[in-house]
Amino acid sequence: MKLADLLARDDLHLSLVVGADSLEKEVRRAYPTDLPDPRRYLSPGDLVLTSGVWYSKPEDCIPFADALWVSGAAGLVVGLIVLGELPESLVEACARRGIPLLLAAADQSFGAITEAVTAEAFAAEQRRAERVRAQTLLDVLATQRIPPGEVSAHLRLLGADPALPTTAMVVHGEGDLPAVLHEALARKGRHLIVGGTPGEAIVLVNGRSSRKGLAEELRAVAEERGLRIAAGVSEPAASVSQLAEALETARRGMESARDGGGPVSIMSMADIDSFELLLAALPGSVRRAFREHLLGPVEEYDRRHGSELMRTLEVFLESTGSWQRTADELYVHVNTLRYRMQRIEELTGRRMASMRDRTDLYLALRSGQLPRDEPPA
Repeated sequence: MKLADLLARDDLHLSLVVGADSLEKEVRRAYPTDLPDPRRYLSPGDLVLTSGVWYSKPEDCIPFADALWVSGAAGLVVGLIVLGELPESLVEACARRGIPLLLAAADQSFGAITEAVTAEAFAAEQRRAERVRAQTLLDVLATQRIPPGEVSAHLRLLGADPALPTTAMVVHGEGDLPAVLHEALARKGRHLIVGGTPGEAIVLVNGRSSRKGLAEELRAVAEERGLRIAAGVSEPAASVSQLAEALETARRGMESARDGGGPVSIMSMADIDSFELLLAALPGSVRRAFREHLLGPVEEYDRRHGSELMRTLEVFLESTGSWQRTADELYVHVNTLRYRMQRIEELTGRRMASMRDRTDLYLALRSGQLPRDEPPA
């Protein structure tokens, strides 16, 4: 819990006196004290609550503020029932040491503040424990060797229903993605299992959800928060035995989406309905290796001899292997064309008379024409 979260709660009736630039400090626990020097009892992240019984003169504020500063306290909350008014010397001491100072309303109980901090600390610990359990499930699913019965047991432990379909998402991007997505994608009627690392979230959506709908939700979250993401979304797994495959499918989609353009790129294997999309679904490194293996010798030959074998191959394949049409478009004699194609066959080890070999060459050509296919500098 951050100091800003406490200030934002209307029920706690807190107001900020100094320390506006330190409101992102984490509050680990609330510690009420009226000792003049409580440092031996304080820990980093403590929110100190005091009624000021220790105060009798302005000089008393210096050792008290020093104790909080040395201990790494998150901030100080002062109640005025005893003090009547906030000592200016305490305000100055906190300001000098960068200690956020908050003022509690006259009718505000320190007990309510303590309960709020304790409840949030407990909830945070529960979230951490759930994240660990979720990561355990995701890790064993990644091995693809877990029996369906074990998957069901893990899902139940996480509050999910193994009988309901589950959709997998893998999201690469910036910020604490698991936390962001856990909050943003929560909906009534479905259960989220979220794990991964800050830069790569893995989300299992247990319940009735469509692949297309989840992709739209994810895009909306990214655009609303200004995030750059690449994501893969699986089809819903109808049974727990399909969940590992769904997770792997989502990961492949994410890897392909990372080669896509734009700040938000989301891909699903179900979107693939052409060879262009099939090629785009492959990692750029795979496409480059495939192209280099087949066409690298041809490109090198062109560089060394100033020839046009690559151009000749492209026109020939686009002309569905018509010798005359290819020769006409290139303004060469058919015999010259045959010589060039023979040289290409020698360099690639592929035969133009074979449809399979032509297909290999065509895919290699097209794999170099996809967006963002250049290797990283």
